[in-house]
Amino acid sequence: MKKLLLTVLLGLCTLSAGLSQVTIAPTNLFVEDNSRFGTYMVINNSNENQEISVDFVFSYSALNDDGQRRIVEDDSISAEKHSIAENVRAFPQNFVLNPGQRQIVRLRIAAPNDLEDGTYWARIKTSATPEAPPVEIEQTETVTASLGLIVEQITGLYYKVGTVNTGIAINEITPRLSDDGVLEVFTDFERTGNSPFLGSVITSLINSQGNVIQQARNSTTLYFSGTHKQDLLIGDTPPGEYTLRVEFITQRNDVSDDDIVQMQPVSSTTKYTLR
Repeated sequence: MKKLLLTVLLGLCTLSAGLSQVTIAPTNLFVEDNSRFGTYMVINNSNENQEISVDFVFSYSALNDDGQRRIVEDDSISAEKHSIAENVRAFPQNFVLNPGQRQIVRLRIAAPNDLEDGTYWARIKTSATPEAPPVEIEQTETVTASLGLIVEQITGLYYKVGTVNTGIAINEITPRLSDDGVLEVFTDFERTGNSPFLGSVITSLINSQGNVIQQARNSTTLYFSGTHKQDLLIGDTPPGEYTLRVEFITQRNDVSDDDIVQMQPVSSTTKYTLR
């Protein structure tokens, strides 16, 4: 009897490596122009064979005027200036990992020799699909489907050329108290230098005695200028005169200081009256 071949694929894209049974390390990769080579590891923690594929794309996160972050993938002008996605090759690019197996992926960057000093970047897109045989179904049988899950994990790839530097210039700090007692702090900044800012932003509420009453810190990557938003929970804070301080530092818990393009800490303050 004639048979039909049915393969059903359910795609799921996620930026969080923690949601996948296939993990990658590190989550950010830095390559110098004097070596042009880098490596990262793919580990299969599942109990199934996994088909792995590696691709490269250009994208970046941007902040709008309200401090909301979005992923930009269709900026051809920025890609022409900053992308190395077309210059990276992975070895191997496609492979299968057995349960518990790991594979080192080697990257080679064949970038032009006349690049200006600065940090260029791409995204490493590592896709994992459980390996499963096709489902064969008799014509007279009820059609059922076996769903395969594709998980895409995104790794940052940064390529440093020549002398690299970064900087932040704070233009304005604007506080706004929401109806639910959250102090929203908007910091308008300009990113200077020839490299993205990788680091942390620390926002502090300081009383008249110089004591920090509330503080929030988050790790971030700032590719271009924008407005950074950070929330402070001040529901139990007594009314009075306060100082808001916003500080940008090139330190992150998930990235080595040796990999981050360093700058001197930058901070600015503004007065805030809590009524």
